[in-house]
Amino acid sequence: MKLYFIINPVAGNGFGLKIWKKIENLLIQQNISFSALYTKFAGHASLLAEEIAKRNKQAVAVVAVGGDGTIHEVVQGANRYEHVSVGYIPAGSGNDFSRGFAIPKKPLQAAKQLIGLLDRKHFPKFDIGLFQNKKFDRGTFVNNFGCGFDAAISMKVNRSRLKRILNRLALGKFVYVCYLLQQLFLYKPSKVTIQIDEKSYEFEKVWLVTVSNQPYYGGGMKIAPSASLSDGKLDVICVHNISRMKILFLFITVFWGGHIKMKEVSVLTGKRIRISPARALPQHADGEFAGYGPVSLAVKPRGIAVLTEDSAEDFGA
Repeated sequence: MKLYFIINPVAGNGFGLKIWKKIENLLIQQNISFSALYTKFAGHASLLAEEIAKRNKQAVAVVAVGGDGTIHEVVQGANRYEHVSVGYIPAGSGNDFSRGFAIPKKPLQAAKQLIGLLDRKHFPKFDIGLFQNKKFDRGTFVNNFGCGFDAAISMKVNRSRLKRILNRLALGKFVYVCYLLQQLFLYKPSKVTIQIDEKSYEFEKVWLVTVSNQPYYGGGMKIAPSASLSDGKLDVICVHNISRMKILFLFITVFWGGHIKMKEVSVLTGKRIRISPARALPQHADGEFAGYGPVSLAVKPRGIAVLTEDSAEDFGA
Protein backbone atom coordinates (compact mmCIF):
# COMPACT_ATOMS: atom_id res chain seq x y z
CA MET A 1 0.00 0.00 0.00
CA LYS A 2 1.39 3.39 -0.99
CA LEU A 3 1.54 5.99 1.75
CA TYR A 4 1.03 9.71 1.17
CA PHE A 5 1.07 12.57 3.67
CA ILE A 6 -0.70 15.86 2.95
CA ILE A 7 0.75 18.47 5.27
CA ASN A 8 -0.82 21.82 6.11
CA PRO A 9 2.31 23.79 7.10
CA VAL A 10 0.32 26.67 8.60
CA ALA A 11 -2.01 24.53 10.76
CA GLY A 12 -1.81 25.52 14.39
CA ASN A 13 0.14 28.63 13.40
CA GLY A 14 3.02 26.59 12.01
CA PHE A 15 2.67 23.68 14.43
CA GLY A 16 1.78 21.42 11.51
CA LEU A 17 5.17 21.90 9.88
CA LYS A 18 7.08 21.34 13.14
CA ILE A 19 5.15 18.15 13.80
CA TRP A 20 5.73 16.89 10.28
CA LYS A 21 9.51 17.24 10.60
CA LYS A 22 9.46 14.96 13.66
CA ILE A 23 7.20 12.43 11.97
CA GLU A 24 9.31 12.51 8.82
CA ASN A 25 12.39 11.59 10.87
CA LEU A 26 10.45 8.77 12.54
CA LEU A 27 9.40 7.34 9.17
CA ILE A 28 12.94 7.52 7.80
CA GLN A 29 14.33 5.83 10.92
CA GLN A 30 11.90 2.95 10.46
CA ASN A 31 12.64 2.70 6.74
CA ILE A 32 9.04 3.38 5.72
CA SER A 33 8.47 4.49 2.14
CA PHE A 34 6.24 7.56 1.76
CA SER A 35 5.53 10.67 -0.29
CA ALA A 36 4.87 14.12 1.20
CA LEU A 37 2.85 16.96 -0.30
CA TYR A 38 2.28 20.43 1.16
CA THR A 39 -0.89 22.48 0.89
CA LYS A 40 -0.54 26.00 -0.48
CA PHE A 41 -4.08 27.42 -0.29
CA ALA A 42 -7.55 26.71 1.06
CA GLY A 43 -9.04 23.67 -0.66
CA HIS A 44 -5.65 22.42 -1.88
CA ALA A 45 -5.72 19.27 0.29
CA SER A 46 -8.94 18.19 -1.44
CA LEU A 47 -7.35 18.58 -4.88
CA LEU A 48 -4.22 16.73 -3.80
CA ALA A 49 -6.18 13.83 -2.29
CA GLU A 50 -8.25 13.41 -5.45
CA GLU A 51 -5.13 13.62 -7.63
CA ILE A 52 -3.52 10.84 -5.55
CA ALA A 53 -6.67 8.72 -5.83
CA LYS A 54 -6.78 9.07 -9.61
CA ARG A 55 -3.05 8.41 -10.05
CA ASN A 56 -3.08 5.16 -8.03
CA LYS A 57 -5.29 2.24 -9.02
CA GLN A 58 -4.25 0.03 -6.09
CA ALA A 59 -4.76 0.54 -2.35
CA VAL A 60 -3.40 3.85 -1.08
CA ALA A 61 -3.42 5.67 2.26
CA VAL A 62 -3.67 9.47 2.40
CA VAL A 63 -2.80 10.96 5.79
CA ALA A 64 -3.69 14.54 6.73
CA VAL A 65 -1.22 16.40 8.95
CA GLY A 66 -3.08 19.45 10.23
CA GLY A 67 -6.37 20.36 11.85
CA ASP A 68 -9.99 19.39 11.29
CA GLY A 69 -10.06 21.60 8.20
CA THR A 70 -7.23 19.60 6.63
CA ILE A 71 -8.81 16.17 7.20
CA HIS A 72 -12.13 17.65 6.05
CA GLU A 73 -10.55 18.56 2.72
CA VAL A 74 -8.77 15.20 2.37
CA VAL A 75 -12.05 13.31 2.86
CA GLN A 76 -13.75 15.69 0.42
CA GLY A 77 -11.24 14.68 -2.23
CA ALA A 78 -10.90 10.98 -1.38
CA ASN A 79 -14.34 9.67 -0.42
CA ARG A 80 -15.47 8.74 -3.94
CA TYR A 81 -12.61 6.26 -4.35
CA GLU A 82 -12.96 2.81 -2.78
CA HIS A 83 -9.22 2.07 -2.87
CA VAL A 84 -8.33 5.12 -0.72
CA SER A 85 -8.08 5.06 3.09
CA VAL A 86 -7.43 8.18 5.14
CA GLY A 87 -5.37 8.82 8.23
CA TYR A 88 -4.88 11.76 10.55
CA ILE A 89 -2.04 13.33 12.53
CA PRO A 90 -3.60 16.05 14.74
CA ALA A 91 -1.77 19.36 14.42
CA GLY A 92 -4.56 21.96 14.65
CA SER A 93 -6.35 23.77 17.45
CA GLY A 94 -9.55 21.69 17.62
CA ASN A 95 -8.66 18.18 16.44
CA ASP A 96 -12.17 16.80 16.91
CA PHE A 97 -11.56 14.16 14.26
CA SER A 98 -9.02 12.50 16.55
CA ARG A 99 -11.55 12.42 19.40
CA GLY A 100 -14.32 10.90 17.33
CA PHE A 101 -12.19 8.36 15.48
CA ALA A 102 -10.12 7.14 18.47
CA ILE A 103 -6.84 8.55 17.20
CA PRO A 104 -4.35 9.76 19.87
CA LYS A 105 -4.45 13.51 20.36
CA LYS A 106 -0.66 13.72 20.70
CA PRO A 107 0.80 13.81 17.16
CA LEU A 108 3.74 11.46 17.73
CA GLN A 109 1.50 8.89 19.42
CA ALA A 110 -0.90 9.17 16.48
CA ALA A 111 1.99 8.61 14.08
CA LYS A 112 3.18 5.53 15.98
CA GLN A 113 -0.36 4.12 15.98
CA LEU A 114 -0.59 4.71 12.24
CA ILE A 115 2.77 3.01 11.58
CA GLY A 116 1.56 -0.03 13.52
CA LEU A 117 -1.47 -0.32 11.23
CA LEU A 118 0.30 -0.18 7.88
CA ASP A 119 0.56 -3.96 7.50
CA ARG A 120 -3.21 -4.36 7.54
CA LYS A 121 -4.97 -5.00 4.25
CA HIS A 122 -8.32 -3.58 5.32
CA PHE A 123 -9.37 -0.68 7.51
CA PRO A 124 -12.76 -0.03 9.15
CA LYS A 125 -15.21 2.11 7.20
CA PHE A 126 -17.24 4.86 8.84
CA ASP A 127 -20.18 7.05 7.92
CA ILE A 128 -19.69 10.52 6.52
CA GLY A 129 -22.15 13.30 5.78
CA LEU A 130 -22.97 14.83 2.41
CA PHE A 131 -24.54 18.25 1.82
CA GLN A 132 -25.78 20.35 -1.06
CA ASN A 133 -26.50 24.09 -1.14
CA LYS A 134 -25.90 27.05 -3.44
CA LYS A 135 -22.16 26.99 -2.75
CA PHE A 136 -21.53 23.22 -2.91
CA ASP A 137 -23.05 20.69 -5.28
CA ARG A 138 -21.59 17.76 -3.30
CA GLY A 139 -19.93 18.82 -0.10
CA THR A 140 -18.83 16.42 2.64
CA PHE A 141 -18.32 16.53 6.39
CA VAL A 142 -16.85 13.97 8.77
CA ASN A 143 -17.55 15.60 12.14
CA ASN A 144 -20.56 17.89 11.82
CA PHE A 145 -22.39 20.52 9.79
CA GLY A 146 -23.63 23.68 11.51
CA CYS A 147 -26.15 26.34 10.61
CA GLY A 148 -26.57 29.59 12.55
CA PHE A 149 -24.84 30.76 15.72
CA ASP A 150 -22.01 28.21 15.73
CA ALA A 151 -21.30 28.84 12.04
CA ALA A 152 -21.10 32.59 12.74
CA ILE A 153 -18.56 31.87 15.48
CA SER A 154 -16.54 29.59 13.16
CA MET A 155 -16.40 32.31 10.50
CA LYS A 156 -15.08 34.82 13.02
CA VAL A 157 -12.54 32.36 14.46
CA ASN A 158 -11.13 31.34 11.07
CA ARG A 159 -10.59 34.97 10.06
CA SER A 160 -9.17 36.04 13.39
CA ARG A 161 -5.64 37.20 14.16
CA LEU A 162 -6.39 36.31 17.78
CA LYS A 163 -6.49 32.61 16.82
CA ARG A 164 -2.92 32.78 15.51
CA ILE A 165 -1.72 34.56 18.65
CA LEU A 166 -3.38 32.07 21.02
CA ASN A 167 -2.13 29.13 18.95
CA ARG A 168 1.42 30.31 19.64
CA LEU A 169 0.64 30.03 23.34
CA ALA A 170 -1.09 26.62 22.94
CA LEU A 171 -4.36 28.32 23.91
CA GLY A 172 -6.05 28.14 20.50
CA LYS A 173 -9.38 26.76 21.73
CA PHE A 174 -9.96 29.86 23.89
CA VAL A 175 -10.54 31.93 20.75
CA TYR A 176 -13.90 30.14 20.42
CA VAL A 177 -14.87 31.44 23.85
CA CYS A 178 -13.97 35.01 22.87
CA TYR A 179 -16.15 34.99 19.76
CA LEU A 180 -18.93 33.10 21.49
CA LEU A 181 -19.22 35.98 23.94
CA GLN A 182 -19.14 38.50 21.09
CA GLN A 183 -21.83 36.76 19.02
CA LEU A 184 -23.94 36.21 22.11
CA PHE A 185 -24.88 39.90 21.93
CA LEU A 186 -24.87 40.35 18.14
CA TYR A 187 -26.53 37.23 16.73
CA LYS A 188 -30.22 37.33 15.74
CA PRO A 189 -32.10 33.99 15.92
CA SER A 190 -34.43 32.97 13.09
CA LYS A 191 -37.38 30.71 12.33
CA VAL A 192 -36.22 27.42 10.78
CA THR A 193 -38.03 24.50 9.14
CA ILE A 194 -36.28 21.13 9.37
CA GLN A 195 -37.40 18.15 7.33
CA ILE A 196 -36.01 14.81 8.50
CA ASP A 197 -36.82 11.86 6.27
CA GLU A 198 -40.64 12.09 5.93
CA LYS A 199 -41.34 14.40 8.88
CA SER A 200 -41.26 18.20 9.04
CA TYR A 201 -40.56 20.35 12.12
CA GLU A 202 -40.86 24.12 12.60
CA PHE A 203 -38.87 25.94 15.26
CA GLU A 204 -39.08 29.60 16.31
CA LYS A 205 -36.14 31.75 17.35
CA VAL A 206 -33.53 29.19 16.38
CA TRP A 207 -29.96 29.88 17.43
CA LEU A 208 -28.32 26.92 15.80
CA VAL A 209 -28.91 23.64 14.04
CA THR A 210 -26.03 21.17 14.15
CA VAL A 211 -26.06 17.96 12.12
CA SER A 212 -23.57 15.54 13.66
CA ASN A 213 -21.83 12.43 12.44
CA GLN A 214 -19.91 12.04 15.72
CA PRO A 215 -20.24 13.59 19.19
CA TYR A 216 -17.55 16.31 19.17
CA TYR A 217 -17.06 19.77 17.73
CA GLY A 218 -15.46 23.10 18.58
CA GLY A 219 -12.40 21.57 20.23
CA GLY A 220 -13.98 18.95 22.48
CA MET A 221 -17.56 20.14 22.99
CA LYS A 222 -19.88 17.11 23.12
CA ILE A 223 -22.63 18.60 20.98
CA ALA A 224 -24.27 15.27 20.05
CA PRO A 225 -23.48 12.73 22.79
CA SER A 226 -25.36 9.86 21.12
CA ALA A 227 -24.03 10.37 17.59
CA SER A 228 -22.43 7.27 16.10
CA LEU A 229 -20.04 6.94 13.18
CA SER A 230 -21.54 3.61 12.22
CA ASP A 231 -25.34 3.74 12.66
CA GLY A 232 -26.21 5.01 9.17
CA LYS A 233 -27.87 8.13 10.64
CA LEU A 234 -27.09 11.75 11.47
CA ASP A 235 -27.99 13.43 14.78
CA VAL A 236 -29.69 16.82 14.58
CA ILE A 237 -29.40 19.25 17.51
CA CYS A 238 -31.66 22.33 17.35
CA VAL A 239 -31.36 25.11 19.95
CA HIS A 240 -34.42 27.39 19.96
CA ASN A 241 -36.48 29.79 22.09
CA ILE A 242 -33.62 30.35 24.51
CA SER A 243 -32.47 33.53 26.23
CA ARG A 244 -29.06 35.02 25.57
CA MET A 245 -27.91 34.36 29.11
CA LYS A 246 -29.12 30.78 29.07
CA ILE A 247 -27.30 30.01 25.82
CA LEU A 248 -24.10 30.92 27.64
CA PHE A 249 -24.96 28.28 30.23
CA LEU A 250 -25.71 25.85 27.40
CA PHE A 251 -22.20 26.25 26.01
CA ILE A 252 -20.79 25.41 29.42
CA THR A 253 -22.82 22.21 29.78
CA VAL A 254 -22.10 21.15 26.17
CA PHE A 255 -18.60 20.03 27.18
CA TRP A 256 -20.12 16.99 28.92
CA GLY A 257 -23.36 16.78 26.92
CA GLY A 258 -25.60 18.17 29.66
CA HIS A 259 -27.32 20.58 27.26
CA ILE A 260 -29.52 17.87 25.73
CA LYS A 261 -31.60 17.82 28.95
CA MET A 262 -32.65 21.45 28.43
CA LYS A 263 -36.18 22.09 27.10
CA GLU A 264 -34.79 24.52 24.52
CA VAL A 265 -32.73 21.75 22.90
CA SER A 266 -34.42 19.35 20.48
CA VAL A 267 -32.58 16.16 19.49
CA LEU A 268 -33.62 14.36 16.30
CA THR A 269 -32.08 11.69 14.04
CA GLY A 270 -32.47 10.72 10.41
CA LYS A 271 -30.85 9.77 7.14
CA ARG A 272 -31.95 12.69 4.94
CA ILE A 273 -32.30 16.24 6.24
CA ARG A 274 -33.41 19.57 4.78
CA ILE A 275 -32.79 22.81 6.70
CA SER A 276 -34.76 25.84 5.48
CA PRO A 277 -34.14 29.03 7.53
CA ALA A 278 -36.42 32.07 7.19
CA ARG A 279 -33.32 34.15 6.48
CA ALA A 280 -29.92 33.24 5.04
CA LEU A 281 -27.96 31.84 7.99
CA PRO A 282 -24.22 31.11 7.77
CA GLN A 283 -23.15 27.46 7.55
CA HIS A 284 -20.00 25.50 8.30
CA ALA A 285 -18.79 21.99 7.51
CA ASP A 286 -16.25 20.71 10.06
CA GLY A 287 -15.61 24.32 11.03
CA GLU A 288 -15.00 25.52 7.46
CA PHE A 289 -17.31 28.10 5.88
CA ALA A 290 -19.91 26.31 3.73
CA GLY A 291 -22.30 29.00 2.47
CA TYR A 292 -25.73 30.41 3.38
CA GLY A 293 -29.40 29.59 2.95
CA PRO A 294 -31.28 26.29 2.55
CA VAL A 295 -29.23 23.09 2.64
CA SER A 296 -29.91 19.41 2.03
CA LEU A 297 -27.91 16.76 3.88
CA ALA A 298 -27.66 12.97 3.85
CA VAL A 299 -25.59 10.26 5.46
CA LYS A 300 -23.25 8.13 3.35
CA PRO A 301 -23.00 4.85 5.29
CA ARG A 302 -19.48 3.39 5.48
CA GLY A 303 -18.36 6.25 3.28
CA ILE A 304 -14.65 6.33 4.15
CA ALA A 305 -12.01 3.88 5.41
CA VAL A 306 -9.94 5.27 8.29
CA LEU A 307 -6.55 4.19 9.63
CA THR A 308 -7.53 3.63 13.24
CA GLU A 309 -7.31 0.69 15.63
CA ASP A 310 -11.03 0.44 16.28
CA SER A 311 -13.58 -1.38 14.14
CA ALA A 312 -16.95 -0.02 13.07
CA GLU A 313 -18.63 -2.10 15.77
CA ASP A 314 -16.73 -0.17 18.44
CA PHE A 315 -18.45 3.01 17.30
CA GLY A 316 -21.99 1.89 17.96
CA ALA A 317 -22.82 -0.18 14.87
